[in-house]
Amino acid sequence: MKVALIGAGSVSFAHGALNDIALSEKLKKADHLEVALMDIEQENVNRTYQYASEMFSAFSHPGELSRTTNLEEALTDADFVIVAIEVNRYFYWSQDFHIPRRYGSKQIYGENGGPGSMYHTLRNLGPMLHIARTMEKICPEAWFINYTNPEAKLVEAISKLTSIKIVGLCHGLDMGIDQLASFLEIPASSIGVEGGGLNHFGFFTKIWDKETGEDLYPLFHEKEKSANRLAHFDHYALSRTMYRTYGYYPYPGTNHCGEYVSYAEDFYAGLSLQFRYDPIREKLWQKGSEVPEFVYSASGNSLDKGLFDDTTTQEDWAEQAYSFDKNNVNKSNEYAIPIIEAIYFDEEIQINAANMPNKGAIKGLPDDMVVETQAIVNGNGISLKPMEIELPTAILGTINIQGSIHKLLLEAYVEQSKTKLLQAILLDPQAPSYYQACAMIDEMCELQKDILPELEWK
Repeated sequence: MKVALIGAGSVSFAHGALNDIALSEKLKKADHLEVALMDIEQENVNRTYQYASEMFSAFSHPGELSRTTNLEEALTDADFVIVAIEVNRYFYWSQDFHIPRRYGSKQIYGENGGPGSMYHTLRNLGPMLHIARTMEKICPEAWFINYTNPEAKLVEAISKLTSIKIVGLCHGLDMGIDQLASFLEIPASSIGVEGGGLNHFGFFTKIWDKETGEDLYPLFHEKEKSANRLAHFDHYALSRTMYRTYGYYPYPGTNHCGEYVSYAEDFYAGLSLQFRYDPIREKLWQKGSEVPEFVYSASGNSLDKGLFDDTTTQEDWAEQAYSFDKNNVNKSNEYAIPIIEAIYFDEEIQINAANMPNKGAIKGLPDDMVVETQAIVNGNGISLKPMEIELPTAILGTINIQGSIHKLLLEAYVEQSKTKLLQAILLDPQAPSYYQACAMIDEMCELQKDILPELEWK
């Protein structure tokens, strides 16, 4: 078996995947396991290779490691290709967030939904298609296991423009189960669920006690009703409002669910902290600017710093993460390695969230649209598990809007059209006005011209 890690210089992604491989007793039994580490930055892939070598040695893992900056070399004879890529992540995310808001968008995040997510998609779509089309030539039967965002938009593009088998993975549903557990005051491991929708915009249609089979929604309703209305406000406030509005509790939390609705800003106190900057002295969207530490939520550790504490940089974080210590090697709880084990050894498992073309799994959504729900994995591959309860009309309507945006973004990329991008932006619940949207497109295309595809007004 050969597993290729594309984007292996990533601190969070590669670190977790390699830990899972090293700790997998099943993969130790695979016939001649090779793990190919590939990144466009030689220094980064060398760092990852050093860490992996020390770890495989410490755990007496028989797997063979290789490293390269050549994609074709990494993909040769690969059975599974795990991908997480992002160039100059925080700098471009800062532009995705601030520029649309300067033009009147009320987006609260801009990573997977909102106008900012559309530039995020277009930036990553070219490299992702390059990987998939190289796979078509070199390892056409391999599974493409994706962690790159925007998950749904990118997976849908690859599923429609190439013949590669692809699945997108996310742990957002598991984060939602943890929230249910906090309200119910029972262990997350004892809660059974049915849930799905769109990546970062899913809903639990059923929750039950795994041991007794008891429907837990009546208890959840009472617990939520009596819970402190300000507790964990940034993560729970919008989710609780959506639950009261639609009847089902959403996941993964305010900052992501809020990307797809027009009313999220009322429930996200952390908005004032998002890439916080002083507009008089700083312009984060200009090259050469120092992008401040990204504040993911109001509970971030950076808020606890003293006035003159040193700031931990991305480089510091990478150095700490890749300083090998056997005692710090733990499973990541991500699904990539369990999927590989199940397919290779033909052992059936269920995973809580997979992003794949719908094909009837969620009623009321197009068959060719990439959705997220639970899935069954075995020697035949990965297939979505059909949801028994249909999502409410209002939720389906919100998701269907995003499905249309997916199609228009794909057309914008293929046709190199700013006009199709404008159509997609104007559909979004967090769109600015027509004139602002046109000006925003021109500015963003100029700012990110080195990394965006060339688009023209047509």
